[in-house]
Amino acid sequence: MFAPEVVVVGQVAIFEESDTAIDFEAREDTNFFLASSVKHLHELVLGYYSAHTNRAALAKGEARITEIDQQLQGRGRLRVR
Repeated sequence: MFAPEVVVVGQVAIFEESDTAIDFEAREDTNFFLASSVKHLHELVLGYYSAHTNRAALAKGEARITEIDQQLQGRGRLRVR
């Protein structure tokens, strides 16, 4: 598998499910993190902060994050975003 694009600092590269090898070529001194996992049994609903198994759970989770953010701002703390 070959990705013709360059991945720069701060970017994330996500590869499709495959049985083939992934080759990396560093053009300068490089640090990288590679992770993999088993495929989730259910379709996931992706949000800005997280992934959930349905839209209702996603809405509830993101509403809670917003609530915590507002509480922290009220205490003069930095925003979570």
